[in-house]
Amino acid sequence: MNCRLIITGLIVVAMTASCHGTKHAGGKKLPGTWQATPIVADGSNKDWPSPYPGYDDKAQLGYAVTNDKENLYITVETGDLATQLKILRNGLTVWIDKTGESNKQIAINFPIPQGGDEHNTAPVLAQNDDPDKQRLELEDKVRASLLTATEFSLQGFKSCNLQYPVAEKDSCGIIVHMAIDADNELVWEAVVPFKTFYFKPETDKRDKGKPLSIAIETVGLKKPAGQMGGSRVNSISNSGIRPGLSLGGMGMGMNVGGGRVSRGVPLSSMNMLEPMYKSSITWKKFGIAVQ
Repeated sequence: MNCRLIITGLIVVAMTASCHGTKHAGGKKLPGTWQATPIVADGSNKDWPSPYPGYDDKAQLGYAVTNDKENLYITVETGDLATQLKILRNGLTVWIDKTGESNKQIAINFPIPQGGDEHNTAPVLAQNDDPDKQRLELEDKVRASLLTATEFSLQGFKSCNLQYPVAEKDSCGIIVHMAIDADNELVWEAVVPFKTFYFKPETDKRDKGKPLSIAIETVGLKKPAGQMGGSRVNSISNSGIRPGLSLGGMGMGMNVGGGRVSRGVPLSSMNMLEPMYKSSITWKKFGIAVQ
């Protein structure tokens, strides 16, 4: 009887181990991109493929992720001025999930939101009907905000979960940088050592294809008083009024097509600013690459 019990127990253990082994072996492997040459986080996209392989049309953000055995490299870029200003004033957060799911536990916050109503409320452009002048004004606001984006913070990492100046390297070795390139693209980069968040400091052949995921999150700016939403802009445009036509000089505003247009604010301006009011989150799942 005892022998039978022992044999039965061994069979159960063997079957359990076999099931676990089969489950692990059958885990889905995902493609990744190996980074042969370490990337320097300097706010330039010259180290990255052009165009970026990932793009979220709603968020107006391009992105790419690569790795070598020691580091995870992440970049985000946008050429949309309204999105740029939204990021610079209200911050950008990149979440990392080492399990490949959609957990928001490990994050890089850069830049840190500037705070205050004057910063988290979208600007009102000059009251004229020259889109080029308004675009130049928006560019000036973007570049002024870039000068104040000097700090980042970390959360959920093994250590170093504090706030740091961008110019200094934290003790974990995480490096971030952001700049506007010659094509007026806002380029965001991060170098994240695996030792700061992964199960081990370096990856090897056993990690090939194991899933990781990141999320790129932005928070929309508040809409200025009197500014209307994109749906109303569309209803007005469909009513036969040309986009870009200023309706100033008609009192405090007028109702057209069911929407109220603020005095002196061209429709093209409102379309230009619309992405600034929208929050977004973009998840990307990929595999660890191995040389």
